[in-house]
Amino acid sequence: MPALRREALPMIAALLSRFTRRLRRLRTDRGGNVVLIFALSLVPLIGITGLGLDYMRGVNYRTHFDRAADAATITAIATARDYISQNPKGEDDPTQSALALAKARGLAAFRVNAGPMLTSLPLIPDLTVTRTGGVITAQVTYGSSFLSPFSKVLGDMASVAVTGKSVSSLTLSSYVDFYLLLDTSGSMGFPTSPVAQTEFGKLNPDMNEGLPNNCSFACHFPGWKGFALSKKYNVELRIATVSNAVQGLIAKAKSNLTLNNQFRIGLYPFVSKLETAAGITSEFDSLTSVDLENYMDIGMESVPRGSGGTHYDNVFPVVNRMITNVGDGLSAKRALPYVFVVTDGMNNNQTYEAPKRPGDLPKWTGSQAGPLDPSLCQPLKDRGITISILHIPYVPIAKPNHPFPAVQAENYRVNSLIPKVPGALQKCASPGYFRTASSATEIQEALNAMFDQATKIARLVAAP
Repeated sequence: MPALRREALPMIAALLSRFTRRLRRLRTDRGGNVVLIFALSLVPLIGITGLGLDYMRGVNYRTHFDRAADAATITAIATARDYISQNPKGEDDPTQSALALAKARGLAAFRVNAGPMLTSLPLIPDLTVTRTGGVITAQVTYGSSFLSPFSKVLGDMASVAVTGKSVSSLTLSSYVDFYLLLDTSGSMGFPTSPVAQTEFGKLNPDMNEGLPNNCSFACHFPGWKGFALSKKYNVELRIATVSNAVQGLIAKAKSNLTLNNQFRIGLYPFVSKLETAAGITSEFDSLTSVDLENYMDIGMESVPRGSGGTHYDNVFPVVNRMITNVGDGLSAKRALPYVFVVTDGMNNNQTYEAPKRPGDLPKWTGSQAGPLDPSLCQPLKDRGITISILHIPYVPIAKPNHPFPAVQAENYRVNSLIPKVPGALQKCASPGYFRTASSATEIQEALNAMFDQATKIARLVAAP
């Protein structure tokens, strides 16, 4: 029930009681007449009617002042947000200046929106603006009263109170640094679509089971033809799908840069070691030229990348040293670090080195496949770094038997490890930050969801 109604009811009830007692006295007084009774009845009726008019007058005041209070709190939190976002480097902590400016502009908004009502009923609102972590809150309270002249008719000079409050809060968007760790090992050279995998297998001589150099799992050694043929037949590989999804993520981040370089992104492909395709930056246009296929382990690259290996034991310690500052996201200097890992999740410490001179033998340590060790991720999480993982799963090899014993052994081993990969990745990821996607659409949607989960766009929450 509104404050005016609660305050007016006792006063009206008291007046009605007094009016009733007088009517009872008139009923027992037989010396009066109709005119006298009417005259005496008219006085309290006028008073009660006037009180009703005063009540409606008070409601009108409150309606206008409530609107002015809402405008004041929303103006205040928006002003504070804009100041903090636009001055991340001008001050170590711009909060106090932001709150002072927010209060001044909030009070000005109250006066403008209250307008002529302040002449009829002068009052000064009390506005407080505070910041707790990433939440800006503004509260306005106001109070005044006016005399009810009609109440004097009934023997009292009562006042009608006009009070109200408005509260608005806003959650600041965090400053976030995204470190994208992108698996470019040979297995990311599979066609993205399962149908395409089957059809491409018929075109690719590397996939013939009768050949001792069969490469049905991941074609990455020199002399194999799969990668070149995928280009010839325009087959989209998983690495290309991921590359396209990363560009989509960059476009999304760019479109959400509401104020002053709120996000930064770095692209870090990895096979045996972590490489830097693009260091952490808010200049997103510089990221659009990055093609992850240039960082694939296909055995023909000028920089040796491990030839089939996926060395998480090298990758996670390096990125942990790379992130020197773990902030709370409240300013650009205190950005929140998020590590996005896009991978198939199969660790393999094997390395391969092609012969350097004619007659030399290649140096290959042999396949050492296994799930990622989640303990590698713990040092990052212990520092407050969030690890968000997108798992792009292997498709089990339908026909693991092979005349070449080493290939057959690897096929069977990988098939047996595939069910263990999701659990290991989930343990590596921060709680609630693990996703699986296979198709091009799913991969794009998953990356976008990871971005949305890591960022909180500013929002208004009004409370009466």
